[in-house]
Amino acid sequence: MVVLPVSEILPVSGVDFIGLIPADIQFVQVFAAAVMKGAKDPEAAKRLIAFLASEKATSAVEKTGMKRAGLR
Repeated sequence: MVVLPVSEILPVSGVDFIGLIPADIQFVQVFAAAVMKGAKDPEAAKRLIAFLASEKATSAVEKTGMKRAGLR
């Protein structure tokens, strides 16, 4: 048995994902995205971030075991 983020388990062939640990002991990790000062193409970076936070990306994000939080 191993306890890992769902996104680390799902892509591994031959592994059976049996479920989440209970919500009261679940650790929720939030990822952030930002455009760095001096970025080569800041507008493209902003579009990528907006896409990843959009409903259009929900299906792809959830297939990895994560949930889309949206823009803040």
